[in-house]
Amino acid sequence: MAKRIIAVVLALVYSVLYAIVGPMIESQDLSFKRAYILPFTICLVLGIIFNLLIFSIIPNKKAVIQNSRIFQSISKADKHITKLLDSIGNRRFLFITWGFILLAWIPVYLMVYPGVLSYDTLSQTGSALATISSNHHPVLHTWLIRVFMRFGERMLGGYEYGIGVYSLVQMIVLSYALARLTVYLKKKKIASIIVLIVAIGSALWFENAMLSVTMTKDVFHSAFLLLFVCHYTDIVSEPMEYVTKKSNLFIFPVVSFLMCAFRNNGIHIFIFCFAILLILRIKSIKNIKKYLILIPVVLIPIVLFEIYSGPFFKVMGIQQGEVRETLCVPIQQLQRVAVTRADELTEEQTDLMNYYIDNLNWREWKPGREYDPFFADPAKSSFYSAHYDENPVAFWRFYLKTGKQFTKDYVVAFLSNTLGYWYPGYYGYSYVMYDNYDPELFVVPLERKAVLNAEAITNFYKSMCLSDRWRDIYVVRLFFVPGFSAWLLIYSIIIAWKDKRFITKKLPMFLPMIAQFGIMLLSPMSSFRYSWPLYLMLPIVLIAVCGKKGEANEEKIQANLGDINEGE
Repeated sequence: MAKRIIAVVLALVYSVLYAIVGPMIESQDLSFKRAYILPFTICLVLGIIFNLLIFSIIPNKKAVIQNSRIFQSISKADKHITKLLDSIGNRRFLFITWGFILLAWIPVYLMVYPGVLSYDTLSQTGSALATISSNHHPVLHTWLIRVFMRFGERMLGGYEYGIGVYSLVQMIVLSYALARLTVYLKKKKIASIIVLIVAIGSALWFENAMLSVTMTKDVFHSAFLLLFVCHYTDIVSEPMEYVTKKSNLFIFPVVSFLMCAFRNNGIHIFIFCFAILLILRIKSIKNIKKYLILIPVVLIPIVLFEIYSGPFFKVMGIQQGEVRETLCVPIQQLQRVAVTRADELTEEQTDLMNYYIDNLNWREWKPGREYDPFFADPAKSSFYSAHYDENPVAFWRFYLKTGKQFTKDYVVAFLSNTLGYWYPGYYGYSYVMYDNYDPELFVVPLERKAVLNAEAITNFYKSMCLSDRWRDIYVVRLFFVPGFSAWLLIYSIIIAWKDKRFITKKLPMFLPMIAQFGIMLLSPMSSFRYSWPLYLMLPIVLIAVCGKKGEANEEKIQANLGDINEGE
């Protein structure tokens, strides 16, 4: 009965968001229209049928399905693939998968050589060739750009050639992380046919290929995030077996630190995962001794990051990014009120709005404040961080008081800024960059020097990255929008919920993805680039949902604990 209730409730929530609220927010017309009724009804009926299938009917008919010809054929194929992969061995399979992914990306590398120079490259290349004085963009990433650009200019005859080497290194690291994830699924006894699909999909998914040659902090961060997730999942499922492998005690802190250093919110993912893990398992920790080895392993990345972002930054004269970078949601909400409710604000509220938000007359929106419902950067750029820093408590008091008066506007502002993360019908920022910025916009002209000029390949990737043709096709467009990953995560959690040990054994495996989704909700816009790390982590849900070796049994843990105690 519970499964049926969940099926109906989830279908209802999805239908309301997809057929009513989503279109309202996208059009910024909050009035209900009769035209919404039909798509809502269709969506609700189909959603209930789909949910009943995956939550109730299919699990209850498991024996019948397993005896069907289709299942038997798939099972037979899986056995053959398993036999083949077992004969190859994990190490060889890792290198084969790594090489396959890398080779699949080479045409893209040659086509856009030395790489895609968009997103934040204008400011980062400028800092790399001058003085790195701010952590607005991760210092480690900007410093890496400097190293490769100077290497190219001094040793290869041009900055572009150094960027070309940078792109190649980035491809190697990301392809290794994806190969490592694939082999990890194999080790966790996920069906071999699914492991093979993940390997092939990692290589052929065009977003991976394009972003692997894009100079953006997200790529290195995502690669080390994948490696972190593999280690973290082992710590969650088999902590004693994990610590018996001494190399993990060195590799995990290094991978975790790099994951944090290559994107400013990486440390939040790390702390969130282990803080919630501790809360979820606090009652089950009967013998603290068996976790003593893990404590320093988990604390070392935090200590390293604090030293790096604290004393090291101070010695190097590096300032932290402005606080407005973390206040996208509050700024958007205040901006919406300032624009749409200007006539209802008191004189005191207007003065405070002007105090925190720039009010230049040339701004497009009246009464002067620039505001884009789906993109926080214009509003964020108008925010006075220094005024916030003078008295943060006063700002939050003003923010909360204003929100109490204009609650609806706050809600709409939040839903607008996060639209693509929960409404699969919106793909305003779901593109992946293909074109470079104009060469003259950089501090030094940086040009694309394509090595491969294959028209068919070029047209394919350019169309996939920039054309709305694919995004206009129902079902197909789900793979182009950030919201698809979020709903897939939600469904995976509900399916895993059937396990009696869900809270202590299954839910912890979802924590990195939940943390990433939370970060997405606080980002400047619902961009595919921000949801891409979540997409890359999603294969981990297979371990939580259907892994056969998800966790070690208690006897095995006690045996390992006994070995450790004897060794001491």
